[in-house]
Amino acid sequence: MNTSKNKKKILVTLNDCRISGIEKFTILLAKHIDRNRFKITVAVPTYGPVCEVLKKLNTEYFVFNNKKNGKYRLSGIRDLFKFIKENNFDIIHAQAGSAPCLIGKMLGTKLILEHRHGIDYTIEQIENLSFLKLQYEKMKKNLTDYTLTCNRNDKNILINKLSYESDKIGVIYNGIEHEEKPEIRNTNIKFIIGNIGRLMFQKGQEYLIEAALILRNKGYDFEYHIYGEGEKKDELSNLIKRHKLEDTVFLKGYNNDIYSRLKSFDIFALPSRYEGIPYVILEAMKASVPVIATEVGGINEVIMNMINGILIQKEDPNQLAASILKLYDSEKLRNDFTIQARKDFIEKYTIEKTIEEVEYIYSTGKLNLQS
Repeated sequence: MNTSKNKKKILVTLNDCRISGIEKFTILLAKHIDRNRFKITVAVPTYGPVCEVLKKLNTEYFVFNNKKNGKYRLSGIRDLFKFIKENNFDIIHAQAGSAPCLIGKMLGTKLILEHRHGIDYTIEQIENLSFLKLQYEKMKKNLTDYTLTCNRNDKNILINKLSYESDKIGVIYNGIEHEEKPEIRNTNIKFIIGNIGRLMFQKGQEYLIEAALILRNKGYDFEYHIYGEGEKKDELSNLIKRHKLEDTVFLKGYNNDIYSRLKSFDIFALPSRYEGIPYVILEAMKASVPVIATEVGGINEVIMNMINGILIQKEDPNQLAASILKLYDSEKLRNDFTIQARKDFIEKYTIEKTIEEVEYIYSTGKLNLQS
């Protein structure tokens, strides 16, 4: 067994302490990494929910004085610099933001990884990036040894649109735990279409509300349950009121029991404008809930249209409404999709596969080009 002295010291950095996709990845990494070979420390900008989970996992964390989530502030960068310098980490694994990579470069950290859990632009925005943003992307790639993405589509965008070198980008698919859970059936009288995610521009929940209006006007008495918090909450609430959908569309707030929420849905809908590979789709596949999602980012590497779910164009409530009806009208189609989706999840998207890829990079300092 390795002693603490010869374990590789890994610093994983976050720029948000609330639990969403990136934070879930970090929590699962901390939980499943081989602790005989690697010692994980997580740096977070403020104290919050992710710290409570890490504490239960007996994983060290450091709160740098960033005052709030999001962009790195000077006070946070200063604290992070001091912490990294004092602890002499072997690897910096930056989950968001370039500041940790810059610090690692300045201090001579042996291996610096930037992990991009999605490209934070739509295709239209990428085509029209400002000079400053293009220079920022150029700077970011020069600060790291490797960039990691969670799907091949994002890798191709970085290469073809932002001039990244292909041999400096690795793809590590998100994975989740595959524990068996008791079957929970939707016992609601009404047919429920659900969504789980932050209430923000990226997630496009307004298109689900517009689809609800279309279907209500056609006489369908469905319910739509939207779970999450975020900056667009008031805007979405006003949209629901404007369309007089208060008895049809419900903003349910944040709930950390994703499995139970998913099992209350007849359909899971994700009308995002852009994504990487969202964890909630993997959770829906595991929970055997049929998925409708926009064909953005790496989603089409997980959901195959009319094989294990339905893919639609972004910003198209009419197509979303039509897809909901297609699944509502055919219980057989819903069952066929969920059987195939769960099979695909077990074969490709378990946490064991993800950890194997991460540990290979940590131990060798190289990408696994065979993956």
